[in-house]
Amino acid sequence: MGKLVSVVVPVYNAEKYIYKAVDSILEQTYKNIEIILVDDGSPDNCPGICDEYALKDKRVKVIHQKNMGLSAARTSGILEAQGEYIGFVDSDDWIEVDMVEKMINAAEINDADIVICDYKTFNGDVEDVGAIHNQYLSNDWSVEKFRDEFLLDHYANFMCNKLYRRNLLKEIIIPNIIFEDLYVGAELFAKANKIYYVEDCYYCYRVHASFTNLTQKIRRKYGLFMAWREHERVCETYGYKNPLEYSRLRAQKAAISLLVINEATDYLSSEQKEDAEAYLQKDDKALNGLPLKHQLQWWTYKSMRPVCKIFGKISIFFDKLKQLKYKK
Repeated sequence: MGKLVSVVVPVYNAEKYIYKAVDSILEQTYKNIEIILVDDGSPDNCPGICDEYALKDKRVKVIHQKNMGLSAARTSGILEAQGEYIGFVDSDDWIEVDMVEKMINAAEINDADIVICDYKTFNGDVEDVGAIHNQYLSNDWSVEKFRDEFLLDHYANFMCNKLYRRNLLKEIIIPNIIFEDLYVGAELFAKANKIYYVEDCYYCYRVHASFTNLTQKIRRKYGLFMAWREHERVCETYGYKNPLEYSRLRAQKAAISLLVINEATDYLSSEQKEDAEAYLQKDDKALNGLPLKHQLQWWTYKSMRPVCKIFGKISIFFDKLKQLKYKK
């Protein structure tokens, strides 16, 4: 029968797409799977749809919880999972019919802790034409080379085009931030003993038009800061010299941009603001390698807050222009 594979599906406000997502998992050529639908307090008909699937197929489990966000939903699914391997599918995406079979076969034959596949992106409701994203990884690479390539952000740091050995996810904390995939990716790649690449597009990712408002913009900056600081921590903990400086630079730039924009929005809590400030102040000399733009922003933040606030407003203004361009 083969090893059990758990597929975790966080569900929120996706009744338009959830049937395609869940059906694509149920129709897999590999049958020894459990599907964990985590209803994250969805306000639409998704809770009932999830329960209908559980009644129709014993492989489907449903968790109903109050709305706590994508990270908490994934965490709930991981805790419930019984499979030796775990994969993730978002409730508005879908997977090709043989994805699980090909991924677990690759994992078992190659004794891999992480298996990665290529993916396609589809614009909104268009499902017949997708853009193919071949990553051209090499299975001749060492695990260290795989790890560095992802820690250096050369390849997509998201969880849905990967299959993980379940014990790799033990004690992994998924924070409630944007870019939570990027955040946890560092520790997962650090813990993996073998990584394998399957050169086929099995995951189908639906891209929705997104026009970032101010709150989303600063949440994205905060998520980037947290994710890259976590990368820096992992590199320091495990002694990864090659990606360390890159991770630190990305975290520093994100922290400065975050504080500058916050001067014009005052979105951050006092704890979040103090956290970012403390991170940047711990070693001023380390900021010397930053681009001149970020060095100037940091100096104005420390010495000329009114000017810094102007920088924040300018950043927001140009972001609005960019969004207007996309809307057209």
